[in-house]
Amino acid sequence: MLAAFIILGLAATAAGGLLPMAQNLLSRPSLRRIFAFRSGILVAVAFLDILPEAWKYHPTLAGTGALASFLLFYVMQHFTMVDSCTEYLEECRTHVLGWAALAGLFIHSFMDGFNLAVSFAANARAGLAVGAAMTLHKLMDGFTLTSLFRQAGYSARRSLIGLAVMAAATPAGCGAGFMGLTELDPSWSAVLLGVAGGSFLYLSAAEFAPRLHKEPDPPAFASFGAGVLAIWALHGLAR
Repeated sequence: MLAAFIILGLAATAAGGLLPMAQNLLSRPSLRRIFAFRSGILVAVAFLDILPEAWKYHPTLAGTGALASFLLFYVMQHFTMVDSCTEYLEECRTHVLGWAALAGLFIHSFMDGFNLAVSFAANARAGLAVGAAMTLHKLMDGFTLTSLFRQAGYSARRSLIGLAVMAAATPAGCGAGFMGLTELDPSWSAVLLGVAGGSFLYLSAAEFAPRLHKEPDPPAFASFGAGVLAIWALHGLAR
């Protein structure tokens, strides 16, 4: 199942990046609502699956990992691009698409794979939810990444190379997360699960919350709630 989601993630990234005409079919408000749904899934998985599992190993180390991950993404966001979707949807003019931005995007994609492995290590339900959210995000991520490259004046060849690098980072992160959780002692498992939970919380907050202060968007708010309720319902069915 884990391998299937890795393949789906790669395919979704490629499909999104190779179909720039989707820009004529999906409006930015529609994309925002899709990402709001994903944010709801991730925040619910963090609170209901990943962090409780981390707490079983070691509460303090789990909290330390979550805090470190949250702060890392917070600092990175101030200096470089870590999410092509946010940059595209918010029309960011602060971050320039260069080597630093590519490094930030690589780290984000690496963490996507890492978090997928960690989620399956927590339980199959969490892994399936995160895998579905990741596949949805990768489709949109490929599209927005290609759009950003085009806006920055990059050639088609360089855009495809950048897309390939971002796509390869996800299975690399998945491998790193899987090896770490199977070979390390419980204390480190608590840290790694905490890192995944902290990154889920930051990405959800950074993707969704700032837009609520810019303009009213009830459909996006409803999409976020739908994502949360979907995971909550899965917990109810699993009992």
